[in-house]
Amino acid sequence: MDDVDVLVVGAGIMGVASAYHIVRNSPRKKVLLVDRYGAPGQGNTGRSNAMFRNTFSSADNQTLADSSIDYYLHLQAAGQDIGLEQIGYLWLMSEAKLSSNERYLAGMERNGIEIKRQGLRELAGALPGLRADGGEESGLLGLPKVEWGVFGPKCGRLDPDKLVRYYAGEFERLGGRIALGTEAESIDPGPTRRLGIDGEPFVWQDWRVEGVKLTGRMDRVVRPEAVVLACGAWGNELLLPIGVDGHVRAKKRQLFSLSARGNAELMRLLRTPGFNALGLLPFVILPKASVYFKPLEEEDAFWVGCEDEVNRQFIDLPDHDLDKYAAEPGYYDRGIKPVLSGYFPVFTKAELKAMWAGLYSYNTADYLPFAFRESNLIVVGGDSGSGIMKGDSLGRVVDALYREEKEAELYGGAPYDASRISFSRRRVEREEWVI
Repeated sequence: MDDVDVLVVGAGIMGVASAYHIVRNSPRKKVLLVDRYGAPGQGNTGRSNAMFRNTFSSADNQTLADSSIDYYLHLQAAGQDIGLEQIGYLWLMSEAKLSSNERYLAGMERNGIEIKRQGLRELAGALPGLRADGGEESGLLGLPKVEWGVFGPKCGRLDPDKLVRYYAGEFERLGGRIALGTEAESIDPGPTRRLGIDGEPFVWQDWRVEGVKLTGRMDRVVRPEAVVLACGAWGNELLLPIGVDGHVRAKKRQLFSLSARGNAELMRLLRTPGFNALGLLPFVILPKASVYFKPLEEEDAFWVGCEDEVNRQFIDLPDHDLDKYAAEPGYYDRGIKPVLSGYFPVFTKAELKAMWAGLYSYNTADYLPFAFRESNLIVVGGDSGSGIMKGDSLGRVVDALYREEKEAELYGGAPYDASRISFSRRRVEREEWVI
């Protein structure tokens, strides 16, 4: 099949955003987007917590996220419903934790990221049911006393399915093609100048991706001029066999839904006023194990999770069936619930109504995303759980790499050096605010 100029593998947020920006800036190119699932965004994007924030310790993460958020706000304001709600992020911290994070907070303020510090007296009046000392078992659990809050107002949640469908729809409207139920099985490297000798490419030859074998609904070999891999946790499947480091490792992450119906105190907490124009509780991160919870007013429920790092193995080659990574009721009961109910006793009798799991795709070097080009192969990933937050910006960086431009133009017109998040010329600070 020789009618593909650019092949994009993976229709999660980074794949659809990359495909859209490539076809937007190169309208004469024939761009094909493939994904093994039956609809875009059905992998880890669809299982995510669907939150966004610009509050990061790394200046690059701040830039990439802030620009993406601006674009999402633009879409929502223009009438494109992506389920966006600016409920804010609220980190609850001890005095020691705040002190250790002051340099990051100062960096955010220098870079124009809006944050607000709140003392315990203000928090106690604003958060119904907060038990700042963590309760009777705080010593056993090692729960630090809540003494401060750090609030980020330009943060919130959106609907990942609506966001992905927007990009996919615009991509198709501009002439892009999507092949669902289609998997990229393997990559075939070849020499940039073929000599007809068995064993090419040799070590002394320059190489390129010569072909990609597709299986499923589209069963054929395509020979595009460029290939974009946006496979998240599955990128290693295609890269390791050809000797390219995918720089990504996966871990299971779990989410639990707690019903607030029939519990007046939980309903009151859900609709806590004063933090945002919606009159809802913000996304709250507790000072132990980064246990967090967020309100879902339409479900009369809270989604709850945590950092989930201890005793959780890395997965280099994840299974294709995400249902094999099941959420664990005992993990909630014995791990998350004691911390959650320690600080907010109202959750003690909350009903667990649903649970699910997905995979975080970590760049374990510095927990920032990467986008790099080797020959005609472009790889984007390593979002470390924040792909949605930076998806639009990363799509623009991928497009710049495809067009071999030194700078990507982020939403709003700001230039961003496309090599900053590569590996050969990487110039970033390690991210310390990973949830």
